[in-house]
Amino acid sequence: MGKPNSKVSGSVPSFDHIKSVTTSKNGRKKNIPRNSTNKVSRIEKTISLPNEKLPYFVENAILIWLDSSLDKQTESNKNLTKQFYRVSDIVQTFFNIDDCFNFINSIKYEKIFLIVSGALGQQISSLVENLNQVHSIYIFCGNKSTHEEWTKRYTKINSIHTKIKELCETVKKDIRQYDNSLTPVSILQTLSTNDLDDSNKEFIYLQMMKSVLVDIQYDKKFRKELISYSRQFYLLNEQQLNIIDTFDASYHLHSPIWWYTRRCFIYSMLRKAFYCQDFELIYKLAFFVRDLHREIKKCHLQSHSYQHRPIIVYRATSMTNSEFENVEKSLGSLLSFKDFLIATLERNIALRFVNILRNDSNVIGIIYRITIDPLLSSIPYIALNHLSYLSNTDGNILLSMNTIFRIDQIEQIHERFYEINLIPATKKDEEIKNVVEFMQETLEGLSGWYKLCKIMLDMKQYNQVENILKYLYNQTEDNQREERAFIQHELGYVCELKDNLIMSINHYKQAIDIYLTYLSSNHSTLLSTYINLASVLHKQGDLNGALQQYRNALKIDQTGDQNIAIQHNNIGKILQQQKKYSDAQKSYELAVDTLYKNFQFSHPILADTYYNMASMFYSMKDYSNALIYNQKTLDIEEKSIQLNQSTLASTYFNIATTYEGLKDEKNAIQYAKKAVESARLAFGNDHLETKENLNYLEQLQQKTESVIL
Repeated sequence: MGKPNSKVSGSVPSFDHIKSVTTSKNGRKKNIPRNSTNKVSRIEKTISLPNEKLPYFVENAILIWLDSSLDKQTESNKNLTKQFYRVSDIVQTFFNIDDCFNFINSIKYEKIFLIVSGALGQQISSLVENLNQVHSIYIFCGNKSTHEEWTKRYTKINSIHTKIKELCETVKKDIRQYDNSLTPVSILQTLSTNDLDDSNKEFIYLQMMKSVLVDIQYDKKFRKELISYSRQFYLLNEQQLNIIDTFDASYHLHSPIWWYTRRCFIYSMLRKAFYCQDFELIYKLAFFVRDLHREIKKCHLQSHSYQHRPIIVYRATSMTNSEFENVEKSLGSLLSFKDFLIATLERNIALRFVNILRNDSNVIGIIYRITIDPLLSSIPYIALNHLSYLSNTDGNILLSMNTIFRIDQIEQIHERFYEINLIPATKKDEEIKNVVEFMQETLEGLSGWYKLCKIMLDMKQYNQVENILKYLYNQTEDNQREERAFIQHELGYVCELKDNLIMSINHYKQAIDIYLTYLSSNHSTLLSTYINLASVLHKQGDLNGALQQYRNALKIDQTGDQNIAIQHNNIGKILQQQKKYSDAQKSYELAVDTLYKNFQFSHPILADTYYNMASMFYSMKDYSNALIYNQKTLDIEEKSIQLNQSTLASTYFNIATTYEGLKDEKNAIQYAKKAVESARLAFGNDHLETKENLNYLEQLQQKTESVIL
């Protein structure tokens, strides 16, 4: 395996950066007011209960059967359960209403299709009627007429059945229609990547992830792991377990397109992964994603390379009101389908499906009219025909997931029924250029798996980054010391982000141990590992250990680098915590000298250093010097091109407490008011920081009033 990227031997690894000490929500530690009664107990606090682990499923639909007779394992119940497994791959059975309701209430992402006996139907229907996760309810009883009247009160009740065959056919059809209606998209609503909101980040990072997934090399281990992982979710489903065994034994005897169109476990898991953006599941399925994409691309080149005329395909789906409003306001924007997409050449087929959906008043029926023009864009697609597992697929087209279109037109066909016209997006489009440029900059210098690590890291999928890095480490040989050390460093960084400080320290130390087998202790490659280890040791409370690592970092030549100032600043902070004020002051002054020599007087690190010095003098009750350095901090912050209200709030607060220490209540109140206003601008009225500042201001005002009285 090659080197992870060109930056491995550089001074700063590719995934992280040199750290400075931060000790509060807005990055700074505030003074504790002198003689203040500003206690935390006076501020309303929210107590968070620990989250119970939610049930997890690898499909979008769950069939629940609720019947009081299920407390007995009769042959009849066993046979019925087997038949329900032919309707849905995921079946949950309950004989107790409370257990059933609690389970339904715990479901977050999936839709539930509930089969219930007539005896329990009315009670459970009243409980779940308004739950969004319940799609439909089916009454399975012995006498249909008994339940026809009361069922009219509940909109979620789909139908009443006395025969099992009719029930299974209805539920199976409804689950299939629901699955077909899931067509998740992401939309890019801005012309620039400089200021991305969450939805735009989602669009770009999903594009990056999908483009990287199809380029990575996977070994057989990934298929074996997926098979093992899948079995645990289908333990009671004999049909799917048999398919999983076949998939294990003869995966390469059939094409990925054949497996995908079989609509077995691999299809359902892939649908769930992309619909819910389940990154763990996407990672498990990554090898199949690559194989399916490459197969579509290969077949496209073989069958459609001569195609020069545009074709139009249709995809029927449904949207909630809010989803449609988001698309409607995005007219002219870029749209990408998150998943592989099966569409049809026949508009009438799409129309029939939408007409069925129109019976549901909670959704809007949508037909995507998709133009594929080979002269404008190279969208990989293939006519299924003989490639599909299913025989009735004439006219069906399978598009790969790396497709981007522009929303060209939205036309209302009927009430709650719209046709959305999508046209190809070309590389000449300004937004496409921005996306490509952003992707290139983000992944610069990285290759293969390390690209995926960077994307997952930016998307805060830390568990998946850790899994990938551990896999990569296990792939290395003992003599690949540079790569092994790099991976250990990155594992340290990821564990730190997960607040697993003990493991983070362990990985950073292992990285240093490996580096020192072939590098001197003052080699520039070790710089970021020393500093990151120092930062974690500091968080852990090992002040002496942190000091040692910062001092190791300072032995490395960093001429003209602002990191020297950061390290002196951090050392000063630790010495201040140890109440070694004289030594702390010397470290802060070294940081100031470094910044004066090499950078502007308004450098933000200089403001941080002054802030820390003010805090130190305040701790020493030297309020005059504390005020001097607080004012130096404020001068830099107020001259900043972009005012940072959160840092201003803490600076104003500290100036107020310093004036209080100097017994100048008038100025203390003036700056306390500024602290409140800045906190409101930065965080809002209900934030803890704002409440603390307001609480302190009120105490100052009460103190002043009592003195006057």
